[in-house]
Amino acid sequence: MSEIFKDIKEGGNLYVSLNAILRDHSRFKSRIKTLEKSVSLNNGLLNIRLNYPAFRQGRPTVSEMLNTVVLMLTHFCLPRSEIKSVIDKFSGADDYDIEINALFMRAKSLFKRAHEVTNRNGEAGELILYILTEWILQAPQILAKMSLKTNPKMPVHGADGVHARYCNKTNRLFFYWGESKLYGDIGGAIASAAKSLSDAFSDNSMRHEIELVKRNLDLSGMDDISKQEFLKYLDPFDDSYNERHDIATCLIGFDFERYREISAFPDAEDQFVEMASAKLDEVGPSILRALDRWGISDRNIELFILPLPSVQEFRDGFQDLIGWGRP
Repeated sequence: MSEIFKDIKEGGNLYVSLNAILRDHSRFKSRIKTLEKSVSLNNGLLNIRLNYPAFRQGRPTVSEMLNTVVLMLTHFCLPRSEIKSVIDKFSGADDYDIEINALFMRAKSLFKRAHEVTNRNGEAGELILYILTEWILQAPQILAKMSLKTNPKMPVHGADGVHARYCNKTNRLFFYWGESKLYGDIGGAIASAAKSLSDAFSDNSMRHEIELVKRNLDLSGMDDISKQEFLKYLDPFDDSYNERHDIATCLIGFDFERYREISAFPDAEDQFVEMASAKLDEVGPSILRALDRWGISDRNIELFILPLPSVQEFRDGFQDLIGWGRP
């Protein structure tokens, strides 16, 4: 038995246990590019990263990005325990592919019903934020909220995603509460994001989210000792509670008109990166002003900026993939 799995079995190592359930999303680096340069503002409380669709023959491959992102619906929507149960039961069986496909169909149905219940358009933004949070921030999802949103007896609101990462050096548990905003206008996206983040950081919302996590903790693959260690960070009567840091993650997608100025030549991506980097520097101060207006300039926020040729076409493309239907 390898040392990492030996540690998981024996328990007591939250760092190892959380990393054991972290999925490898590095394959998406061919479809979702991340600018190496990030902007850190407000004494490091706000980190802004630029992400964009990969280019091919001088054009952004938005459709290809959507076609790959949608494949993560199962892991985003369904509890880890449900997926694991199917894999354990049918792995190697003749109808394994049928059962896996059934999981994907269930995830699509769940995603659509959850957004209908909450009166929201089914969008790819929160799915991309899920991937980036696990991939870039190395924080696995610990609560699949889609399965809760379709339960009329359980009022579910607040964060689009809930993730966690344990810092072995500081012995702190970082909780990530996700929000996704897709707007044609970046100004509208920033304003809406700041308001939503303010609501997410409120005492009532935070208390509600923590209770959801405690009641629906999805950490299959972790031993009971590690689960109990994890729950200490949610217990106000335990000293570990003081070592939990709440961090907001947010994806802002918006129409970036400079795509139209990029010629279909080999250096088109370089042109785009230069323009998008300038936009990244430009929006920083306006984001800080919005956070200050809503009283959350002193909170930790990880912000992913996603410029798109057209948010509406992006939304329509994803909804077509999941069979959302149009009026």
